[in-house]
Parts: sequence; C-alpha cells; structure tokens
Amino acid sequence: MRLNFLKFLDKYAGLVICFFLTLLNRLSGRGGTVLRREEVKKTLAMKFWGLGSILLLTPAMKEFRKTYPDSKLVFLTLSWNREICESLKLFDDVITVNLDEGWFGFAKTFMNAVLYFWRQRFDMVIDFEFFTRFSSIVTFLTFAKIKVGYHAWETWRGDIHNIQVPFNRYWHVMDNFYNLGVHIGFPERKQLTMAKPFVSPQDMAVVKKLLGEAGVKDGYIAVNVNAGDLCPERRWPRGNFISLVGRLIEKYGPGVVFIGSRSDREYVQGTLDAVGRAQAVNFAGKLSITQLAALLANAKLFISNDSGPLHLAVAMETPTISFFGPETPVFYGSPDEKHAVFFKNIECSPCINVHDRKSVRCYWSKPKCMEAITVDEVFKVIETKLLAQ
Repeated sequence: MRLNFLKFLDKYAGLVICFFLTLLNRLSGRGGTVLRREEVKKTLAMKFWGLGSILLLTPAMKEFRKTYPDSKLVFLTLSWNREICESLKLFDDVITVNLDEGWFGFAKTFMNAVLYFWRQRFDMVIDFEFFTRFSSIVTFLTFAKIKVGYHAWETWRGDIHNIQVPFNRYWHVMDNFYNLGVHIGFPERKQLTMAKPFVSPQDMAVVKKLLGEAGVKDGYIAVNVNAGDLCPERRWPRGNFISLVGRLIEKYGPGVVFIGSRSDREYVQGTLDAVGRAQAVNFAGKLSITQLAALLANAKLFISNDSGPLHLAVAMETPTISFFGPETPVFYGSPDEKHAVFFKNIECSPCINVHDRKSVRCYWSKPKCMEAITVDEVFKVIETKLLAQ
C-alpha cells in the first residue's frame, strides 16, 4: 500500500469520518466519563508508525506499569513492529494491523482488531499517534471510557478524545509521549530512559556466527546509510558515507557492518562496492530486529541517518553519530554525551511538520541541510570524542 495514498486518505477521508464520529459522540453523550485509578483494568495504547517512536514512548509505558499496576496493557501497531514491541516485555498483548498484503489484508486484520476491542471492553485508550485521523477513528471504535490523545487547532481530528493534550513541538518526542501520561496521573517529567529490547542468547549466537563468517572481529563499527520510506531526504549523501568509511578503515582498520532492511540491500551494496574494502560487509536484510539489537549492542560505534535503528542503538547504549536536516534533533536527537548529533539549522531546516503527516517538500533539487554536513567535521568528532574513549 502506497504511503502517499494512505496520507491522502487520512487527510481527506479521515476528516469527513472524524466529523461524523464527533457528531455521533456528542449525540450519544459519550466522552465525560471519569474513572478512579483502581477502576482501570484494561488499557489499549497505540502507535502505528515508526520503530524509533515506539522505543521513545517506552519511558511512558514503564511509568504506566507503576501508576496502573493492576491494568492489563495491550499495544496496537502495524505488523512490521510486532517483533520490537514483543521484545520490550512491557505489554500483555500486541495486536497488529497489516499493510503488507493489500486492501484485503488490511481490512481483515483491522476488523479482527476492532472485534478484539469489543470483546476486551477497554477502560482506557492512549493514542500516541501525533495527528493521524486514522488513530482517532480507532480510538472511537474502542468505546473506551477514557480516551487520551493529542489535540491541535492546526490538525483537527474530531472531538473524540475526552482527555486532549497539547503537543509541544519544542519538546523532545520522548517528553511529549510522557506528557500524555501526566494527564492521567503520572508524576511530572524527570530524566527519561528508553526500555532496552530483550535479546536472547540465540540472537547473540546468530549475530556472532554471521560476523565470524564475514571475518568481522570485535571493535567493529555499524553503519546505516538508509532513512526509511517515510522521508528519504533524511539520507546523508552516499558519497559522504563512502569517503568517511574509507578513511576510518584506512586509519583504524575496523570491520564496518552496513545494516538495512531487505528493500535497502541493493542501495547498501552499491555503497559497499564504492567503498571497495574487504573490511566492509553488507548485513542488510539478514537480521531480525532483535538480532539487529544484538549487533548494535556490541558495536564500538553506530553511524546513522535519523531513523529507527538510531534509536535502537541508543536504547542498547551504543555511542552514535547521527545526521539531521529535514527533522530537528530538538525533537528526535540524543542529548547524551555518548552521542554526537550533526545539524546545520539552515534557513529551510527543519521542514518536516507533525501537523502535515511528516511530509517533505524540499526547496532544492538535493537537500542542502544534509549536504552541508562535511566528512571532515564528522571524522574529527569520531576521532576526538568517540574513538578516543
């Protein structure tokens, strides 16, 4: 299913549906229910898009377990996020909707999810989506008594949530996610840390075997040249990656493991071929999410565009180098001293807006914000700040 078409449906068809559901909500008198904390026995949390976003909401989910210890917690997401959600060990159940098998597959899994909601009779739903109308529609269909979600005048998605929370675009996403919980009884924000995905001994063994077969020794660097389908403009130029990796291998001689999904493999291989060093290997499409976590956990350094694997590396406590341009590190960056963030903040950057379904309309033929980050400055930071450790 094409992403741009899904955004189009959400923007226009979603607006009409949310309008009628709001009328129905008001006519039925639903919406003002208040429950005591001990009365909340079943809770549904949802976030459809973004492996990284799911990791960034885990501090809120950890606090939920403390604040509502007697509530069952179910998570609703897209099918390709099931593995990361289950590895977090935070949820009693994970329910998924499938976008990989066309409209029939989507309709079937969506109806199964709705029937599950009705059987469960959730007391509360927490909608972690920023401003998609689809998640607002799903929120209505749960018929939960307490419905928590973001509200903004710029992106109206119905008066379906009865606890409406402002979204602060100048706060880190992790703080925004946690703030939803503050409105249902969490203590005020503090230092937040992501949950670390569980990595089994079997995952570690698979990764160790692959590294051994590829001739990669301890002290390797992992590299992600991809940025996902949501915004390919987030890629640092391929030529820069090629130059940086070549210089690192020439001076320090580490193994370099390129990662990515199955669909990224050809792009990664083209980058690898241009590097032309035996120490560089292509693991794109070879690892599950938990195996990727195992790989990153043992890497000396992870170099990446703004993407889900970047947040996975941070969760696994691996030092990172990251590149931002269309998106701002104020929103998604890692401020810890173990992580170096490059962002030029030029006149048109950032250009991604949560109120416009994170669509990019670049002014230029190539994203200047990413091209402005030079190989020399990145190499210098890697040498002085990270490899020196």
